[in-house]
Amino acid sequence: MVAASAHGTLGSVVISVLVTVAVYWAADCYSRLLAARSSGRRAAAWTVLRLGWPMVRAAYAPLVVLLVVVLLTDDLRVGVLAALGLATLVLGGLGYFATRRAGGTRPEALRWSALSASLGIVVIALKLFLH
Repeated sequence: MVAASAHGTLGSVVISVLVTVAVYWAADCYSRLLAARSSGRRAAAWTVLRLGWPMVRAAYAPLVVLLVVVLLTDDLRVGVLAALGLATLVLGGLGYFATRRAGGTRPEALRWSALSASLGIVVIALKLFLH
C-alpha cells in the first residue's frame, strides 16, 4: 500500500499493491529455500510457498478497505490512507498478540503493540511528506 501512489488510478494502485506483495512473497520463499539448502536440509518448494502465503493474505483486508472507501468517497487518497490506517492497526494488534503468545505480560504487550503501530505511523507520515 505504501508503494502505491494516491496520484494514479484505483486500478493502478491495486495492481501496484498486488505486484509488490507477490515480489515480497517470492523473495521470502526464495530466502527460506536458500536457508534450508545452506543448512543441509532439503525443503519442499510447495511447503515453503504455503508457509509464506500468510504474507499475501495479510494484504487482503487493506485492499478491501481501499476498494470500499474509494467506491464510497470517490477519493483515492482517502482510500489509500484508510487502508494504511487499517494496516497500522493490524500491526499494533499483531505486536500485542505476539508478545502475549510469547509469555509477555499485558503491559509488555501494550508497549510492543505501540511500537509496532508506531512503525506504521512512521510509514504513513513518510508517505504523506514524500508524495
